[in-house]
Amino acid sequence: MADAGRTPAITMERAHEQPKASCIAVIGPANAGKTTLLHQLDETLKSRLDSVLVLKGNPDGTGRYLYHAPGLRNDPDFKRSVKGKWGDGTIDRICEWITHGRSNLALALLDFGGRHDDQTAAGNAQMLQCCSHYLVVSRDSDPAGAALWDEVARSHGLKKIGWMRSLPKGSAAPAVRSSGEAFEATFQVDVEPSDPVNDHSRNPLADILVGLSCPPNLTAYVNLKRPSDWRIEDIADAGGNKSKIAELALRTGVVVLGGAAPVWAYLAGLKSALDTRPDTRVFFFDPRQPERLVEIPAAPGRGPSDFPPDSLRVSWRREGDRSVLQFEVLTPDKFLSPTAAQNMAGAPYPSSAPLAEVGLSGAGPTWLFGVYARWLINAGAVRLASWDGRMQDFVQIW
Repeated sequence: MADAGRTPAITMERAHEQPKASCIAVIGPANAGKTTLLHQLDETLKSRLDSVLVLKGNPDGTGRYLYHAPGLRNDPDFKRSVKGKWGDGTIDRICEWITHGRSNLALALLDFGGRHDDQTAAGNAQMLQCCSHYLVVSRDSDPAGAALWDEVARSHGLKKIGWMRSLPKGSAAPAVRSSGEAFEATFQVDVEPSDPVNDHSRNPLADILVGLSCPPNLTAYVNLKRPSDWRIEDIADAGGNKSKIAELALRTGVVVLGGAAPVWAYLAGLKSALDTRPDTRVFFFDPRQPERLVEIPAAPGRGPSDFPPDSLRVSWRREGDRSVLQFEVLTPDKFLSPTAAQNMAGAPYPSSAPLAEVGLSGAGPTWLFGVYARWLINAGAVRLASWDGRMQDFVQIW
């Protein structure tokens, strides 16, 4: 990282030289257990690969919340804030994310919706054409639906990894039926994140996926990923990265943060950089973006007006003794475009800046939280917290 002005351009140029990673389309009928399997695979793969991207092939926006906090499933406010609808550009946006993810990471997986009919066939075809392999997930009660998806993926030239059949929770023990060219196994759905019941069939599948990975890109960043989950106690030392972040801020004036970590881990890293040098240029690595690095400006509402209008609302609300800055993405599919990522200095400016107890809450990319956290740091906020869906509580960062 030779100097502040050139670092992002150099790292992006090198990243483009990397081979394209595999993208596995996880397909099958609705309610077959695809999302459950992907949640568990994601946890397993992140312990073995530095860079894995799991994308939703639809705008339901639930991410990992419902896996780690299933109680949110029936929360109407949560659904309203994160669940989007199909828009004119939704499929194009998902395809862009796949393309960029395959250029930037070691492996990508796409969680398809369960519908394949006259209304969805064209969009499914467009997304399948961005993938390289496929994995069928099905229930034994719907063999015709699974066979249809199998044929659709095969007709688009994708290579078959295997077939996973879902079982009700607490039923027969998961088992591997075949480990040949097309892996076949069973797994239980709706199990707790810590439940090892599916390890016997999930781990061999993970082995196959790791074998399809490619070397990760060369974008240099402070990797916030930890061997185990982040804990509250890790915040003070930015997960063991505080000295590294401070050294980069002092020596180069540039800090790039990346890796699989919660939002509040990124904000802890941001605070470490700015405590060392307030004018540090801070970037968050986002493999879905064409430029892969999103710069965190000193404040929103101070830059050119290229930020997409009517795509984001920020507003204050009171919650006990805390002032909460709430984000709401206003696009039909709840996606913020690359234009937003590249123009965060023009994002909406909040009406006021309370300086005591402040919280950040809402559904959106990590860099969205970074922009408003940096603004609050500069404004002198005494204490800042970020809402964590898994913990169902605010996490105090400073």
